[in-house]
Amino acid sequence: MSGAAFAARAPAAFGTADGRSDPIDRVVALFSGPTTAAEPPPEPDDWSASLTAVRGLATRVRNLQTRARDSMREAQRSVREAEATARAAEDRALHAESLLREAVARAERAEDQVRAAADRVERAEAQTAEARAWLRRMHECMVSEFGALTQEPALA
Repeated sequence: MSGAAFAARAPAAFGTADGRSDPIDRVVALFSGPTTAAEPPPEPDDWSASLTAVRGLATRVRNLQTRARDSMREAQRSVREAEATARAAEDRALHAESLLREAVARAERAEDQVRAAADRVERAEAQTAEARAWLRRMHECMVSEFGALTQEPALA
């Protein structure tokens, strides 16, 4: 049985209710080989129907290829956008780390200044206490040394 005869017979197995089959089913039937069922008498070759089926299949394949290319481009665009977003996020993270390091350095300098100020305050308090103690001793010394001078002499 020729391929065209088989394709013409294929509507019975693969076709629609009206006996016509999809061109793709006819092409598949052409390449699938003979069936085990008893073959009816050969029909005349219908080459134009086979060519139409091949053209339809080729059109579908081209459309699938176009959609696949478009999908690939879209996926690549999405990957580029994701990479750009990741790079931007990494740049922001590096900037944030830099700002953090600067803030830590400023905080450490401020802590050093606070410690130095606390040391100066302690020294000033110690000097103030020492000065008060000296003044107290000076007052006591003056009172003891000059206290008798300030008393009025007795009239005789």
